[in-house]
Amino acid sequence: MVGTSAAATIATPHAASLVLLGLLSLSSSALAFAPAAAPLRLRGTSAAKHACLLGSRPAVPAARSERASLTGVRMGLFDALKELAMPTEVAPSANSAPEVAAAGTLAFAAGVSEIADPRHPMEDAWFVGETEFGIFDGVSGARKSDNQDGLYSFQLCQMTQRCIQTQKNKRGYVDSGLALEFACSALVDNMACGASTACVNNLDTSVPGYTTLKGVNVGDSGLCLFRRNAQDGKLELVWKTQPQQHFFNCPFQLGGSSPDSPDQAMKYSVPLTAGDILVLGTDGLFDNVYDNQLLDLLEYTKDQDPTSMAQAIVGYARQQQEDPSILVPYGVEAKAAGQVWSGGKLDDTCCVILQFYDPEAYAAAPAEEAVPA
Repeated sequence: MVGTSAAATIATPHAASLVLLGLLSLSSSALAFAPAAAPLRLRGTSAAKHACLLGSRPAVPAARSERASLTGVRMGLFDALKELAMPTEVAPSANSAPEVAAAGTLAFAAGVSEIADPRHPMEDAWFVGETEFGIFDGVSGARKSDNQDGLYSFQLCQMTQRCIQTQKNKRGYVDSGLALEFACSALVDNMACGASTACVNNLDTSVPGYTTLKGVNVGDSGLCLFRRNAQDGKLELVWKTQPQQHFFNCPFQLGGSSPDSPDQAMKYSVPLTAGDILVLGTDGLFDNVYDNQLLDLLEYTKDQDPTSMAQAIVGYARQQQEDPSILVPYGVEAKAAGQVWSGGKLDDTCCVILQFYDPEAYAAAPAEEAVPA
């Protein structure tokens, strides 16, 4: 499944698949989640099955609709203070991801949601394959070209996936970092507009009994790994990539006139287990949504399919972006850099959700207990 090319194995339209929490509703029949003490009200869908399960074709994305009367509680200032006072616990580096017991070869269900900055065409790109997936945030290209095929982020996405497929065909294994390096080299003389961040990943099962996430990240796109605590069952953020920036609001980026290169990427290897949820996002997400808000959104949509989860997250991110009075992560960073910023940061926003499960346990479970949607 790819978000960049109609010629790919599975193509997805770039129309925004969006649900804005409490303010927007999906075009298909909706199922409301309204916990009594919840600060948010979510609307999801049981009918729209966008999740890609081992290559199944996604349905047509739900479109953005007009505002309804329901209003969600604004969480910006509260969550900013909460995050500053009690930051979400994460592993301090790429080499300290929590260990897991052997879980065998895992499968995943995937869902994607995206929405463009209304001031210019969409620059975020993504792909999801059988065992590989990535996300790319275009920088400045849309100001110079209204043709998505001419944007560097889209071309880098397509070329990286092509290099990965070549590795699989010729070598039988995938090296995400090498694929990204080859893709950049292939585009060095390309006339594409702009530059791009890159987060490229693959699943490695070369160690018997284990499924390991291996990847590289350049810039301020990235991913978060959520896992339920074995003792109390609570969802926790157990690992995340760290953004790379030269200085405030200037991320590492590839292409264009940027001096950055793939060999500067953050490289990581993270063991996975059944039940894990990976959230890949561009900075339109992470600049506007705190880690604890992501936790809440995933908890409130835990019974929905991955695309409904992604829609809820992107919808809430856009809600944050359009609020002029809240304090978002971007505003916190701006203040730390000595700059003044108020409200959300409007931007292209893309979110890819991968929910991992044991295919043998899934096949043996009764239909009503099946985990993937």
